[in-house]
Amino acid sequence: YELLMKFTLPEVPVAKAPELATKVIKLLGELDEFMNDDFNTAKVMANLFEIVPVINAIHDKHLPYDVLSSATLGMMKSYFSDYLENILGLHNNHNVEDGKLGGVMNLLIELRKDARMKKDYATSDKIRNQLQQLGIALKDEKDGNISYTVN
Repeated sequence: YELLMKFTLPEVPVAKAPELATKVIKLLGELDEFMNDDFNTAKVMANLFEIVPVINAIHDKHLPYDVLSSATLGMMKSYFSDYLENILGLHNNHNVEDGKLGGVMNLLIELRKDARMKKDYATSDKIRNQLQQLGIALKDEKDGNISYTVN
């Protein structure tokens, strides 16, 4: 969900994979039907989870950003926000991007990078392991950057 909300992709008027776009639109369209069917949240969550691999594939660049149109991407953002936050009441209480945690994480990531460049693997591992114990997972990306998730 957070990855989807952070997507800022160039304008794409027409999807390069219309069959995928049609599938995503169908899955999103069924959400209202499921809610009208005795508040069937299990089916709502199943449809949302079926779309998650598409979001991850675009984020990880396994699918090109233009596989879906900007309109479809906007629809995904709207439905995910409406259903997860407004209807189901699921909110991220960690507020990872409040500036303070983001700044601290950037500092720790830089310190870890410096330690690795100096081949000080003990310090590098210590930073990763202690963050892991706190529920923060570091991920070395293919492009050399390091991202993190708060569990």
